[in-house]
This record gives sequence, structure tokens and C-alpha cells, in this order.
Amino acid sequence: MGTDDTWMGRRLEAMTRDELAAALKTAARLLRSVARASVIRPDIDVRQSPAGTTVARTFNWAFIPAGHLWSDEDREAVQARLDAVAPRLGLDGAAVRFGTDRLEVFIPRPVQLEQLMAIQDWLESERETLDVSQVP
Repeated sequence: MGTDDTWMGRRLEAMTRDELAAALKTAARLLRSVARASVIRPDIDVRQSPAGTTVARTFNWAFIPAGHLWSDEDREAVQARLDAVAPRLGLDGAAVRFGTDRLEVFIPRPVQLEQLMAIQDWLESERETLDVSQVP
């Protein structure tokens, strides 16, 4: 193990035994899934720039601008849900941005592969809350 090895943005040397065990289980799952499919899901858009990484997912908002569909309280709730998981994923400072038909997560730095996969999973979990096609 090198001195710069990390998992979810955290140095392996600083992790507890339980955290390392959980990381190994997750890594094994990731390795098994990569053989079957691409790492980036087709409904996810990833852009990297010197300022950071943006991961976005398009939602079915019936082409209603997100500003008219989602209130400030909705936006705060989505950000709060992201804030709840971000430290565990090494994504401190991640911010939610609503677009016309998409939800973007901006991370103010480059992300590692496992972090990218974790944020994709988080965006997928938000589908149940945000996708208007889920409303009866």
C-alpha cells in the first residue's frame, strides 16, 4: 500500500478496521459490476474541469423549468440529503444544482472512480423523489 492510497477521498491509513472491511466489500461489488457494464450509466452526464466535477442526471420534469416545479424548500431538502451522505463518500462541499430537466451535483475537485459510482447511485435514489413520472 502506498502513502497516497485513498477510498472515497479518505486515506486508507486513517480508516478503522470496520471502514476498511466495508470499503473492501464495496470494491469487490464494483469490480464485479464493471465487467458487465460501463462505469458511466447512459443517463448520467459527467463533466470535469479545472474547477471540479459535475455529475448530472436527467429527470422527467415534463419540460417544466425546474424553477417553476421545485420550491426553495425542495432544493434545501435535496441538498440536505446530499450533505448527509457526502462526508462518508469523501465529497465534502458537493452542491446540488437544478437545471431545466436535470439535477446536477457539483464537486469542487476531481473525483475517483468509486466516488463517481457512489454519486450515480445517489442520483438514482433521488429519482423516486424527483421524477414526476413517479407521481400517480
